[in-house]
Order: sequence, then structure tokens, then C-alpha cells
Amino acid sequence: MKTKDTITAPAKGAARPRSDTRLRLIIAAEKLFGDKGIHAVTLKEINGAAGQRNESALHYHFGSKTALVESILLYRSADIDKDRGERVEALLQAGEEKDLAAILRATFLPMLELLKEEDGVRFMRFLAQVLNDPDFDLPTMVTRGQLPGVKRANALIVASLGDIAPEIAIQRQRFLIEMIVSSAAIWTRHHDSVSEAAEREFFIVALLDSIEGFLKAPVSKEALEKLKKVVNKKEKNLA
Repeated sequence: MKTKDTITAPAKGAARPRSDTRLRLIIAAEKLFGDKGIHAVTLKEINGAAGQRNESALHYHFGSKTALVESILLYRSADIDKDRGERVEALLQAGEEKDLAAILRATFLPMLELLKEEDGVRFMRFLAQVLNDPDFDLPTMVTRGQLPGVKRANALIVASLGDIAPEIAIQRQRFLIEMIVSSAAIWTRHHDSVSEAAEREFFIVALLDSIEGFLKAPVSKEALEKLKKVVNKKEKNLA
């Protein structure tokens, strides 16, 4: 079953659930999903980890596992996107809208800097599980969502790609999200992200340097030829 393909900004005043059963379920599910995978975790496990004796609590608050995953994304994304929006506004005010390195810092540091806290590590591992789950399309959910900070940052990233084929621009956007999430989640499996401050800061800077180089990479003639074949095939199928 496919989930919806966008992340929508929470309604005003609803960015965070109250400190009650719903919040405990979100925190418990985020950790279990991040450690084991979404389909390897039962609703009974989540209820137990959240201290809920009533086995219907999760179904009452969310209705389904899919809705629970989306609720975790919304819960975490509100503060991250607020920070991102403020950073994007600051770089625009500083006249750095064409500085790709500055754009990438504004876009991804709000998420990557969470790795200094256990909550952030847990969320990154959860994101990696969502990314690898066939029922979800995380890159599409992010790029086509209604989070204002993402929309502004994404527009600057697209502009930085220059005059390349739309299909390649979309593909690079997907690769960008996949690289950031996967690399960060894997790194936390081999390092104590909270205590290893120097190693964490080096990792973040090196990762941002790498994706900047990736985005600036020229499109090869071979890639354009392969793309042409893909486009022709799609046109024939539609005919």
C-alpha cells in the first residue's frame, strides 16, 4: 500500500502533539522503526514500548502504521523546516542565493546538526528506514511537499543546476536526498555521534563538500544518449 507522496506542513498550533499518549507512541515507534525497520515492528511492540496496556491505543490515535510513519515525519519536520527557512532567508539577505555551498548548508544543516543529540540520531535512522521501504517514496515526499523551508531551498538548488534536462535535475534531487539520509544513518552506526564531536563535524562538512561536487558534475554525452532512449521509450508507450 502506497502512502501519500508529499509532506504537508502541520496546521498552525499543531506542529507538536501534546505530551500524552500520542507523543509517547510517536517516540517509541520512531526508535523501533529506526532500529528494526518499519515492517519488522508490530503495533503491539510499539504500544508496549510506549507503556500502553491498551493494545488499541495506537490504532485509536493513528489508524494505521502508514499514518503513524507520516505523523513521525510531521512531528520532526516542523522544527527542522522552521530552522531551514530562517537560514535560507538569512542567505538571501546576505546576497548568497547563487552560492551553492551556502545553499546546501542552509538546506541540510538543520537536519545534520541534530546528530549531536540522541533524538536526532534516532530520527536519522528512522528516515533511512523510510527511504528503503517500498511503501514510501521519501525523495518525492520531500521535494513535492508543502514545507515552506524545503520549497524555498529546493528552488535555489534547482536554479544552481543550470540549464540541464529536467529529468536529470529531478534525478539529482532524488540522489541528493538519498545520499544525505543514507550516509548520515550509516555513519551513526559506526560512531557515537553524540560524544564524538570532532568526528561528527568533520563528517558533516565532508558530506556537504561531496554533494556540492556531485551537483556541479557535468552531464556526460553518454548520460544524455541513455536519457534520450528512455524518453523515446516512454513516448512510444504513450502512443
